[in-house]
Amino acid sequence: MPRSIRFTRLFSMADQLAAQLQGLPFAGLQSPQAVWRPDVNVYAHSDRLEVCVDLAGVSKQEINVEVEPRRLVIRGLRQAPDRGCEASSCCRILVMEIPDGSFERVLEFPVAVDTERVVARHDNGWLWITLPIHMEDVS
Repeated sequence: MPRSIRFTRLFSMADQLAAQLQGLPFAGLQSPQAVWRPDVNVYAHSDRLEVCVDLAGVSKQEINVEVEPRRLVIRGLRQAPDRGCEASSCCRILVMEIPDGSFERVLEFPVAVDTERVVARHDNGWLWITLPIHMEDVS
């Protein structure tokens, strides 16, 4: 059963796990309603995976994280940056590279994580998700 959260020592196998992770298509499928896909870094430790998601400008109230034993889904919404002007005629857009709107990122892992011990924190625009690994899945 998926577990949703709102903010609230793979020993010597770490290298093998890292190699498995590098071959995975972390891009995942983007849902039809998602407008953009945030960038991620995934780190393999001896006892856990850590995922860092670039969510600059996204309030933690707009982030939803769903965790299953081998899958992580991050969804949310980013509002467009405030131009500091109420009237639409007060400025022209010269460059617009920052995506806004709904987002989704799906990651699948080669090992099962302990969904009851997952921890997420929002820190200065970075979403950090710590996923403890079920050690019996590592051989």
